[in-house]
Amino acid sequence: MVKADAVNELLAAEQRRSDALIEQDFARLGSMLSHDLVHVHGCGNQDTRDAYLHFVSHVIEVLEVQRQGLEVHSHGDFAVMTGRQTQTACMRGRDERVTTESQVMQVWQLTFGGWQLVAFQATPLGPLPPVLEMPRAH
Repeated sequence: MVKADAVNELLAAEQRRSDALIEQDFARLGSMLSHDLVHVHGCGNQDTRDAYLHFVSHVIEVLEVQRQGLEVHSHGDFAVMTGRQTQTACMRGRDERVTTESQVMQVWQLTFGGWQLVAFQATPLGPLPPVLEMPRAH
């Protein structure tokens, strides 16, 4: 396990990431994401950093993010975070809210500017709602 200070820093970073999504603060979110980010959504779509930022700023609106059972494991300047995520979102321009539950694995890297997210993989716990299975345009 990572030292207690690093665990607290990573948990705080994850909370800031979730808050930035909900508050639609994409500049703050972008500053937390590595330029080499690989983000794999629960539906299997894989995004780069820029594609992910476009997706959350133009395609969906994240309304709520809850994390449970987060565990952090250290690997030098990298850390792996695992745990459950419950996220409520809607497609922009639609009223239908969709809540999904996933098991998530994240890889964080310690940089001179602090912890940055370099990889995110969500595995849905149960079927995805049809609205989230739709192809999306970039």
